Amino acid sequence: MEQTISTQYAESFRGRLLMRLDGGYANTRLSRSGDKTDDSFFDFSPGDDWLILGGRTLPPLLEFRYISKTEDRLHYHIHLWGQPDKKLGVSRNGYLGFYKYAEVTDYWMIEPLHLLNGSLICHLRDQSGQSVGAIDYKRDEYQETLAPLNVKKGQIVTFDLTKY
Repeated sequence: MEQTISTQYAESFRGRLLMRLDGGYANTRLSRSGDKTDDSFFDFSPGDDWLILGGRTLPPLLEFRYISKTEDRLHYHIHLWGQPDKKLGVSRNGYLGFYKYAEVTDYWMIEPLHLLNGSLICHLRDQSGQSVGAIDYKRDEYQETLAPLNVKKGQIVTFDLTKY
């Protein structure tokens, strides 16, 4: 890992995640109970607080609580900013969501790729080392692109992590 990346990111901080997509970006956002496209979009009942791609609003502000680093990874617990009791975890079928009542003990790994315009270009991995991927894009009733994030299936996503 580059020393500059280690110096800037081997600490706790607030940040937002965007997905790099076709030379541009797609926002991450929290799902809402009303997110419906068709019966096959989610293979679970969508509720609030799943981390998905899509939306025109700012991505949620996240708190990255630094734990440790290795030669090529940074380890964090990830919480919703202002809601420290909601911690990013993985469902039984691999979906990323913020859990309030379930005990989430696993950490997340950021695999730095490089710095770009003040942001860290990276992959996000679960504690087992599985990369976060986006499952087939769908359009909702407003023609907004939506894609669930998952560590068991989907195309691996490259993120733009910006500190705030």
